[in-house]
Amino acid sequence: MRRTAASAAAAVLLALPLAGCGRTAHPAPGPETVRVLQYNLCGAAAGCRWNAGGSGPGTSVARLVREVVRRNPDLVTVNEICLTQYTRLRRLLAGSGRRMDGTYASSQDNVPACGPTGRFGSAVLSRGNVPDGRRDYHPFTHTGGETYTNAGRTVPVRRGLLCAHTRLGGQPLVACTAHTSSAAPEQIREIRDRTAGFPATLPVVFAGDLNLPPGAPVLSLLRARFAEAGGDRPTAGGRKIDYVFADRRHFTAAGGAVRGGPESDHALLEGEFTRRGRT
Repeated sequence: MRRTAASAAAAVLLALPLAGCGRTAHPAPGPETVRVLQYNLCGAAAGCRWNAGGSGPGTSVARLVREVVRRNPDLVTVNEICLTQYTRLRRLLAGSGRRMDGTYASSQDNVPACGPTGRFGSAVLSRGNVPDGRRDYHPFTHTGGETYTNAGRTVPVRRGLLCAHTRLGGQPLVACTAHTSSAAPEQIREIRDRTAGFPATLPVVFAGDLNLPPGAPVLSLLRARFAEAGGDRPTAGGRKIDYVFADRRHFTAAGGAVRGGPESDHALLEGEFTRRGRT
């Protein structure tokens, strides 16, 4: 009799919701917020001598680490970053308790301030893992004939779309970045076409320095599919040229902010999105 009563009581308790607990075994589906930081950190440009390929105190890398610790973003997209700075950035984030995984691609390899490899490009970082075997980089077909000369060597600049396949909150997601050339607006169409090629069930976030003002007609190719966060506040030299987008099928824009600083000629752009409710 006692065992039967105890079993019945236990069954009732198991059926009740867990008051005061932070999570349940099967949380109800619903919207979630995804926060993105986009930053052209001007890692080695002549106009940003305070960086000069470095990553110590007073550099854009140190600022980005502080902002990640303060804002706790889910995704970070970075342009104009040396490979050496990217490596150091990940180490500093891990040491700060904000470990982020990621992927990197270079657009050129003759930037002396970037160390022995000279590699200089873009990166995507995520709070979730980014499997090494899932690196996704699409060099643009349209280049605008862009070249870069340094130390007596001229190389073509091979910009492209870099994407990281990751998971946030147990859900798959693709996060992409690009640093496009204003002389090759066709690169925006390539971004649209490439991101449209992902499965419709796969959420996509895209952010980057597009070197185009908000009124540029070609940006309508992105706005037709993506919601934009962050508004039209200037991000570089009094101009708005940095953007944060997420596809409308899975997200709605929830807000954003522009956070300036002396380390880079670009401000750090923050965008927030809310996942559409899942059923």
